[in-house]
Amino acid sequence: MERKHFEVRSAYNAKLFRCDRPWAAISITTEGDFPALSEDNRLELLQLVFADTADPDRTDSFTASQAAELLSFVEQVWDRVEVLLIHCEAGMSRSPGVAAALSQINYGDDGPWGEYDFPNSLVYQRLVDGHQQRCATK
Repeated sequence: MERKHFEVRSAYNAKLFRCDRPWAAISITTEGDFPALSEDNRLELLQLVFADTADPDRTDSFTASQAAELLSFVEQVWDRVEVLLIHCEAGMSRSPGVAAALSQINYGDDGPWGEYDFPNSLVYQRLVDGHQQRCATK
């Protein structure tokens, strides 16, 4: 199975992203100040607001319902896109957490994100757990 290309970036570098193939974006911020992303060849966009924390008890942390929303979004676009742009503010915690979890869910490994970045463990675990729950109820 050929892997989807996950483009993990900071918000600044996400603004510069251009792609000549069909792509979708997962845009993550803390305050809701989303960067303007190119619309060329972009099929879908998901915008999520949550803090870069691994503490599940904080009111602004990544929630199970956000994980379900993100998983539904990816399921909806998966067969239609070649590239998935995933960005957060710095591109070093939340977005690699999403990319590693999606890689684990779809390919059985975390991909390269844990080697170069510091994937947010709460984001990763909520996505993997959410996927397992979805599979158990299908």
